[in-house]
Amino acid sequence: MTVTKSQVCVRYAETDQMGVVHHAVYPVWFELARTDFIKTIGMTYSKMEEMGILMPVAELTCRYRIPARYEDELTVETYIQRITPARIVFGYRIYKTDDPEQTVMVEGTSTHAWADANLHPMNMKKAYPSLYGQIAELAQ
Repeated sequence: MTVTKSQVCVRYAETDQMGVVHHAVYPVWFELARTDFIKTIGMTYSKMEEMGILMPVAELTCRYRIPARYEDELTVETYIQRITPARIVFGYRIYKTDDPEQTVMVEGTSTHAWADANLHPMNMKKAYPSLYGQIAELAQ
């Protein structure tokens, strides 16, 4: 299974009145990390969209364990939890970059449907077999 690591430094604007990262920021970091993950096969989201492939979010989960704070250096690990011709599920783990134990602070998933440019469901394996195969290999 391929796992990518993306780096994030918590900005002041991402914190709330209590001085911790606001809960709504984590899905944004998931997106950043997912974009980095796709690049591992030499593809970008922009290129996929040009090809007529969209990945609308169908479901998002986020479990908050330990709060992150302003200026924390974080690592977001991303991996494919499950892939089918109709959907792909990414998993995420966030921890402090300098934590040798890599204690998970936040973990989550995002489920995406494979869709065409008109947001109609698509069988990715049939429509783009080579690309589907490349992405599916990352889940192994």
